Amino acid sequence: MDEELDYLWETLGLEITADLWPERDKIHPTLRPAITVVQANYRRASFLIMRTAWHAALPDLKRIQASLVELSGMPTVISETNLERRQRERLQRQRIPFICPGIQAYLPFMDEEYWSDTPDTYVKIYDPHEWAQLED
Repeated sequence: MDEELDYLWETLGLEITADLWPERDKIHPTLRPAITVVQANYRRASFLIMRTAWHAALPDLKRIQASLVELSGMPTVISETNLERRQRERLQRQRIPFICPGIQAYLPFMDEEYWSDTPDTYVKIYDPHEWAQLED
């Protein structure tokens, strides 16, 4: 997960610390060796970041992410380097957080969204009125 943390720090200025998720044994035994899950901390927020050992299809990523949210009770961020623009847009519409190192981080539970594919790193902070419009 160093690549993700380096991207968040060096490109976006987010000082996030992370360590292996201590409750990893809750993950189904057949899935456990295939994914890496760390518990990240930013400011006073705690969330999980998950990465699969293979380039999983979007439905699989969403299914694994949803099960980790259910198991942990924490926001869970998908980390995948090969997400196409349409896949990232689909995740955003469904408000599923993700990190695509070098391209974009979408972290709606922090009310922040980042792109690093523009000359100046872009940060969008949503106000409550915008969230209401997004949820319609």
